[in-house]
Amino acid sequence: MNPFAQLAGQLTRFGLVGVFNTGVDFAITNALFLLLRPVGDLGLLTISAIACAVAAVNSYWMNSRWTFQQGAGEDRSVTGFALVAALGLVVNSATFLFLVKYLHLLVETGPVLTINLAKLGGVGAAMVVTFLGYRLGVFRTEGTRTFRQLTRLEPADGPPRWHWLGGMILLALLVRLGFLALAPVAYGDAISYSWVAWFTAHGEFAQVDTFWHSLFDFWQALLIVAGLERYPALVVSSLIPGLLLVLPVYLIGRRLYGETAGLIAGLLIALHPRLVEYSVNGYPESFYLLAAAWGIWGLTALYQGHRGWASVLAIGCGLGGYFLVRNEGMLLLALLLGTAFYQVGRRDPRARRALLFSAAIIAAMTIGYVGATQSFWGSSGLFAKSSDLAKQHLETLDIGTAARETYGGGERPVTAAGWSAQFPNLLERWPRNLRYAAERLPGVLLSPVVLFALALPLLVARRGGARHAEMPLLLFTVWPLAFYPLLQLEPRLLFPTLIGACLFGAAGVVAGGRFLAHELAARPRLAAATTSALATAILVLLLPLTPLLAWNSESERGYHRAVGHWIAEHLSPDLKIAGDGYGYVSASTFWAGRKGEPRRWTETPEELATWAREHDFTVLICYEDYLRQANPQLLATLDQGFPGMTQLHQFEFPRVGRVTLWGSASATPEALKP
Repeated sequence: MNPFAQLAGQLTRFGLVGVFNTGVDFAITNALFLLLRPVGDLGLLTISAIACAVAAVNSYWMNSRWTFQQGAGEDRSVTGFALVAALGLVVNSATFLFLVKYLHLLVETGPVLTINLAKLGGVGAAMVVTFLGYRLGVFRTEGTRTFRQLTRLEPADGPPRWHWLGGMILLALLVRLGFLALAPVAYGDAISYSWVAWFTAHGEFAQVDTFWHSLFDFWQALLIVAGLERYPALVVSSLIPGLLLVLPVYLIGRRLYGETAGLIAGLLIALHPRLVEYSVNGYPESFYLLAAAWGIWGLTALYQGHRGWASVLAIGCGLGGYFLVRNEGMLLLALLLGTAFYQVGRRDPRARRALLFSAAIIAAMTIGYVGATQSFWGSSGLFAKSSDLAKQHLETLDIGTAARETYGGGERPVTAAGWSAQFPNLLERWPRNLRYAAERLPGVLLSPVVLFALALPLLVARRGGARHAEMPLLLFTVWPLAFYPLLQLEPRLLFPTLIGACLFGAAGVVAGGRFLAHELAARPRLAAATTSALATAILVLLLPLTPLLAWNSESERGYHRAVGHWIAEHLSPDLKIAGDGYGYVSASTFWAGRKGEPRRWTETPEELATWAREHDFTVLICYEDYLRQANPQLLATLDQGFPGMTQLHQFEFPRVGRVTLWGSASATPEALKP
């Protein structure tokens, strides 16, 4: 039988087995859901895991006997199957949780239909992973083994294709401008970074909240000094590094896996919806990812024997810039430099001198940064956010209790508690962080390219052109998954994993294309187009997600512009404004050119009204969306108001409900006009 017919037969049989096991999975999921009626993520995750495990056992028996026709009792295939089944379980459960959380944004469904649609998505994603794992790793043919050993992905020869690179950057710019046209939003921490940059650029250092300060704010302050206003500076500060990120990723890809892989990786970075979003929203992610990518490029070159100043400067400036935005990255820096010092230094002692020069550059950058922040604000500007580790609750896990702790009257801890005091809290937080990571990771990766990244080691044994050349990229990719769930987690902290997935995935697409060409050798026309067809399919799947993310961002956060414009038109600039925290009031007042303050968390309207009077806040803004999640005790105030305060205006928005502005007793809209 020719390879094409054999592959088609295996796909057909695997599909039939998959349909049967899907029925098993669905039956158990629905039975347990209707029987137990779980209300939390842990219950849903447990149900999904039990159903997957039963289906996996049946899958092994049927696939080994029928699909791939393996003999019974092979220890290697049993062990490999267990690993593939575990990976399938993770993919199935993560996709399931992600869809349960977000499916309602697209389709109005009841709980039972939501569970089944989410399970269908999880099963579909897991089937792709498990088929590749079984076909390439567990039930491998002699031809597959030979292909894996003989195929090589090596560094590209010749100079980079700069015209292609320029085209990719132009494409990235067009996509980002399109996103910005659909969703001109500013929200969350980006507002805090923007105010730090604004006050720094204008020399108003006493106004700066140094908790939010990093090297990124100095960069944004330079843009303001150059003449940009707050919102344009906010956008451009993330747009420029977001565009330039294409360059080091392309160079890393071609240095490790060849020209084609570099081009595919560059296109993935240019078009990935999450990277598009975070290239225009004023967050520092694109800034520190650009810096880190240059550091990874320099380390990769060092592993491959290039000890020139280009590598030394890339490592030093790149990793130094990353550290001065994400200070906890000092652990990753130590791991990257220590591993390179040991692995490369054993083969080439002169490489150790290059690493020491790079470390000196990092130290010099840190000393300069600390000196500047010390002179401006009297603090080092490092590890300010470590105080969050002393908090008992995080808004990503429990916004209600976190809001009570953060805004309930106590001051923000200046320094973190000792490790002995933190450890029980972090240990209790860890299981919830892992569930949260599993639920959010599909929304971060948001691309089938991760499947090719997982298949890469199964397809090609020799990669990178030098021993351990992939190690810096691998450490950078795994770092967020291993580190952040132990401490605190926000989905954007997983973005280094996204960069790694794009690079490893691009190499996997090239390897997958070659493998399909090998399998389709009897059909040369089909074989010739395999790599480009796989890459095109992935990019086409990515394109519709960008406007979808833009629509979601605009519908969730665009209302702040309307509130801000009303404030700018009706309220005097000298009035003090307070409102709901976690970015609600700050986003609304940002569009008015004002700096709103988060209010105190209270359980009674009387207490909040008293607090506002004592702190001379004339205007109070309440958001139904925030109250519903974090302070439901005050929901009634949207209708009943606060003692001694008058309703100035009320908005009604489809996704987030009402936003109500209250003023002091003497503050009518007419009296408040400029």
